[in-house]
Amino acid sequence: MRNLPYISVIIPNYNHARYLPQRIKSVLNQTFRDIEVIILDDCSPDNSREVISRYATQDARIQLAFNEQNSGSTFKQWNKGIALAQGKYIWIAESDDYADTEFLETLVTRLEADAEIGLVYSDSWSIDEKNAIIGDWKLFYEELDTTLWTKDFVRSGEELLNKFMSFRNIIPNASAVVIRKSIIQQIGLADETFRLNGDWVFWAKILAISKVAFVARPLNYFRQHSNNVRSKTITDGTALLELTRMVSLLNGFTKFEPYFFDIMLDKLHNIWFTSMIEYDVSLTRHRQIFRNLKVIDKQFYSRFRRNFSSRMFSNRMSGLRQFLGDGILYRIIKKRPKK
Repeated sequence: MRNLPYISVIIPNYNHARYLPQRIKSVLNQTFRDIEVIILDDCSPDNSREVISRYATQDARIQLAFNEQNSGSTFKQWNKGIALAQGKYIWIAESDDYADTEFLETLVTRLEADAEIGLVYSDSWSIDEKNAIIGDWKLFYEELDTTLWTKDFVRSGEELLNKFMSFRNIIPNASAVVIRKSIIQQIGLADETFRLNGDWVFWAKILAISKVAFVARPLNYFRQHSNNVRSKTITDGTALLELTRMVSLLNGFTKFEPYFFDIMLDKLHNIWFTSMIEYDVSLTRHRQIFRNLKVIDKQFYSRFRRNFSSRMFSNRMSGLRQFLGDGILYRIIKKRPKK
C-alpha cells in the first residue's frame, strides 16, 4: 500500500491563467512538503490548461482534473476536489490567491495540537490585480469584536456561529483555511445550489460541531477584483435572495444572539427597499424574498412598516416618488395587460 498524502491541496481554477504560476508555486514551495495538489479547471477560455499542464510535468505531487463542460459553480468544483482528496487535511487554495511559504506548517500545527478543531484559518492581506497590498482585514473584524481577531485563538465554533455568523461571514476567504477532512465527512459537501454564499453555509456547518482556531499572522494573500458579475447579482436580486435564504438555513440549526441578528434583519429590509426603488428585480424574486424574510423575522410586519416609513417619507418623500415613478409599483402597472 502506498502512503497517503497528509494534506490535499485543491486548486479550483477558472480563467486565471495570469495568476496560476504564482498560486501554484506558493503551494509547491510550502515548508510542509507532504501534500498532494489537485488542480481543477472548469473549461477556462484562456490558456490556463497549458499553464497547469506545464507545472504538472515538473512535480509528481500534482494531479489534474479538467472538466469537459463548464460546471458554472464554484461549489461544484470544491466538491469535486474534496471527493478526490486523500489527505487528512484539506486546503482549498483559490487560483487567484497565493500564500506565505509557512502557511501550511503554521496552520497544521494548530490542527495537530487539538483533535476537536475542525478548521483553522489565518488572517490575510488584501492585494490588487498587480500584487500590491491594498489593505488588511482589521476593520472587518473590529466591527464585530475589537480584540478577538488581534491575536491567535481557539474557540468554540458554536459560540462564534451564534454570535457573529447571522451578520457576517467571519471566514471571508477559503484560501486562508485548512479543514480537517473528517469534519467534512460529518457535515457533508458544500451546497451547490448557492451561487454566492455556499462558503458561508459550509463554514457555519463546521462551526456548529467543532472548535475553530485562528492565526493572527497574515499568511494568505486574498486578491480583490473589479467584479461586474457580482454587481449584476445585486441589481437583479440574486444576492439578496441568497442572503435571506442563507440566514434562514442557518437559523434552522443554530440560535443566533439577538444583537447582530437584529442588525442583519434591518440590513436585509433596507436592501430589499433599495431593490424595489432602484433595481430591476422580478416580481417572482420579490415574492421569494418576502417569504424568506417572513420566516426569519418574527417582527417582520413592524420592521417592514418602520423601514417603509423611513425610506418612503424621508427627504421630502423622494423614496415614495421613486417608488411610484420608476420603482416596483411603476413596473407592476406597466406590466398589466392593456384592455
